[in-house]
Amino acid sequence: MRVGVVGINYKLGDLKLRESLAKVCQRRFGFLHSSKSLVLLSTCNRTEVYFFAEDLAEAHSYLLNILKNELEEQEENFDQKLYSYFNTDCFLHLVRVTAGLDSAILAETEIQGQVKQAYESACTLGSLPYELHYLFQKALKIGKEFRTAYPLGRGIPDLEHAIFNIGETKLQDPQTAKVLFIGASDINQKILRYLKSKKVQQISLCNRSHEAAQSVAKEHQIDLLGWNQISEWSNFDWIILGTKCPEHLLTLQQVHHKNISHKLVIDLSVPRNVEPRLARDARITLLNIDHINRILKVRKKQIHHLLASAEQFLEATALRHANLFHEKEKSPLRLVAVNA
Repeated sequence: MRVGVVGINYKLGDLKLRESLAKVCQRRFGFLHSSKSLVLLSTCNRTEVYFFAEDLAEAHSYLLNILKNELEEQEENFDQKLYSYFNTDCFLHLVRVTAGLDSAILAETEIQGQVKQAYESACTLGSLPYELHYLFQKALKIGKEFRTAYPLGRGIPDLEHAIFNIGETKLQDPQTAKVLFIGASDINQKILRYLKSKKVQQISLCNRSHEAAQSVAKEHQIDLLGWNQISEWSNFDWIILGTKCPEHLLTLQQVHHKNISHKLVIDLSVPRNVEPRLARDARITLLNIDHINRILKVRKKQIHHLLASAEQFLEATALRHANLFHEKEKSPLRLVAVNA
């Protein structure tokens, strides 16, 4: 199994470093520039490059040199915060990621879809090596099996609960607040559905793709704000951002001379969509994904008794599939990847 991964996550790198690395990886290994032997997984809490090579050490050094050339001047010693796994260890790591056991929000479900999307995006470039097909297809399969066997997320507050609780703390009445979602991402839609279930009525959506925005607005019966009207965000009380936009959409300059009431801004994006300087404005409470992660740290403590068994299940299942791969690889017939 000649596969490897190099990456960073919320455990090792702060938001600033994860943001810088995400930008570099999108530019160098993203959809338009990636080779046919790479899969880029980039979320708010991690950026990882999975790769296949006949010589893993050489490929690993090549990737690290690219990152060093791009980042070393602005992020000194950043490479000490990266992790790398190879072969079966790489497979086990991806299995844990897909199952949500390596997530800041333990047992979250969004990561399964994000892993699948990363894999499918890489597949559109052409034929991936069969090792990468096997790696991702089996990790996704095991992730589904794991969620059935270990429903860890039931009854424990997750991201949308945490965000609503923040709204109850920071806003006078979240049910009557004017809420703006920027981005039609899956996580934004999940939070949107939860706010609707909590009787939050005044919800609007602003998204770069008008067609996607219309579809979401129709499904959830909410209002639309045109992308060219995004500067009107200051007319809302509660702004939640979750996009793949690589630039700041909300800036201090946009409200510097305005007479505005208190705003709660939650930026779930990496790279960040909100200029950090906005937090200096006393009228604005700005929280980013790392702030939310700290609030949710209690989650792991609540289900600690289940984690050891869950880890054993994943490790045993991953090793069984890895051994099956090695047995098939020894046979005269090469593995043939099946479309996901």
